[in-house]
Amino acid sequence: MRQNFLFETMTILSSDDRSFLTHRLPMAMAAKKVCRNVWIICKDTGKCEEIRKIGFGVIDLPTGNVPLNIFANLKMLRQLTGVYKSLRPDLIYHSSVQMSFLGSLVNLFMGNPLSINAITGVGYLFSSEQPKAKFLRWAMNPVLRVLWGQAGTVMLFQNSDDREVFFKRGLSARNAPLIPGSGVDDQKFRPAATKRSLRKINRTLVIGCASRLLYDKGIPELIEAVKIVEKDYDFELRVAGDIYPKNPSSCSQRDIEEWSKISSVKFLGNLSDMVGFWQGCDVAILPSHREGFPKALLEAAACEIPLLGTDVAGVREIIDNEYNGLLFAKGDHKDIARKIEKMLIDQKLRHSAGKASRELIKRKGLSNHSIEAAFVELFKSIKTRAVVASDR
Repeated sequence: MRQNFLFETMTILSSDDRSFLTHRLPMAMAAKKVCRNVWIICKDTGKCEEIRKIGFGVIDLPTGNVPLNIFANLKMLRQLTGVYKSLRPDLIYHSSVQMSFLGSLVNLFMGNPLSINAITGVGYLFSSEQPKAKFLRWAMNPVLRVLWGQAGTVMLFQNSDDREVFFKRGLSARNAPLIPGSGVDDQKFRPAATKRSLRKINRTLVIGCASRLLYDKGIPELIEAVKIVEKDYDFELRVAGDIYPKNPSSCSQRDIEEWSKISSVKFLGNLSDMVGFWQGCDVAILPSHREGFPKALLEAAACEIPLLGTDVAGVREIIDNEYNGLLFAKGDHKDIARKIEKMLIDQKLRHSAGKASRELIKRKGLSNHSIEAAFVELFKSIKTRAVVASDR
């Protein structure tokens, strides 16, 4: 029996194949339920064949080295225009601020088809207080108002704080749709068979941090906090992630070399086995200055790990203070140190907060299954024009 689809063709514009697999898959699986053909447009870093095996069409599209610079991305924009003209999608999904900017430029020449601009974190442009970022905000805001104010454009957010920021700048409706995060596979990310924290009291506890190594992710103040805490406590900080030279906020290789000299700190680089990483940790920490909805903390929570994080947008959506973790002040290395100490000292807190973390995944509907269902409903509402973000 021939299946009826809401859309004939949908394209998903993602920065690269790896980020698609880690952050966009529940959304894309929802798309397969309502679209006859779903194409992933992204940079090929070696994972595109894996995407094809799942059942998606894939088109390799390298992006320029300066994310929000039109001229640095002219080749990419020409290629993307050609792809859109060839595929003629009737629904387009842009997966970040950068992709929403570049994709919306191309949409101007395509008659502005139905499109979703997914703001998965406000990023450097809207969160940094560096003079360059402030200038870019001033210069880009009028352009983005035009691009993102087109009829048929839906602005999608992961938390209400980001939505409010964009509303105040005239870039979104106040009631724009919100889907909390990218989901987590709670069958894959599970507690270790034997909880490490129950084996013995006097062993070295492990704090895990999975993050790009950026100043805006709070890495420098985390290192300063570790220097304070290690004077009195035996623990290890394991950091999974790498520098990101394309980002103006990136830590330098010299920073990593200097910080690696600290006995309690281990930099592991990018890891493929994040389940193993989190199951080997007793506590998870993310000192980020702002997030959309942190995937790293979702994965840690599913592994029944207590959480430490900054009291900022995105992070406080998954950390209920004193319930499944502790919040600390943004950029305050002394407060970070205090919260680390409290978690290291209090074994009962670690145990109860860990249990609560996994329960929160179910209670807030943050699993892949729940997020996929939410996207199916969003796509249906877009088809009936019940959701538009240009009504501002």
